[in-house]
Amino acid sequence: MTVSPISASMMSMYVPLAVTEKSDAQDYEYQLIAQQLQAYGITPSGDKETDERKLEIIETMIQMQESQESSKTRQSIPFEDIMNTLNLTVTGDLDEDYETTIDELDYEIDMAYTDEEKEYFEALKDQVEAEYNSSKENSISYYSNIDQASLMSRYFLGV
Repeated sequence: MTVSPISASMMSMYVPLAVTEKSDAQDYEYQLIAQQLQAYGITPSGDKETDERKLEIIETMIQMQESQESSKTRQSIPFEDIMNTLNLTVTGDLDEDYETTIDELDYEIDMAYTDEEKEYFEALKDQVEAEYNSSKENSISYYSNIDQASLMSRYFLGV
């Protein structure tokens, strides 16, 4: 196989062009990192690796906050099995589901035909109240720990 002078000159031009494009791409990548940091209110350091790490930390923190917010709107309901037993729809809002369940249990207690039925629904009500109160106490300590983690991250980032 022979190489024509035209294709040989094109080959020699191609290699430097690829190297130039690669260095431009690296600069472009850093420019994007710097712009994203500035959008978050952080001044870039000028060092690509440092700024890239800062950006990763910020994006991780944002993802954690978003997941926390979504978990606040859709909490796990500790007495969901009791709600299913009573044919109630679980909304994911702990307070709303608690009120709905207690109202239904109060109704069932009032409408009970036998003492055994009444005791059964009263026991379910006691269980729902205990699980609700326990869940409330756990969520308060969980979110205070998250706030502490957020403060630590701000300290390390220098925000």
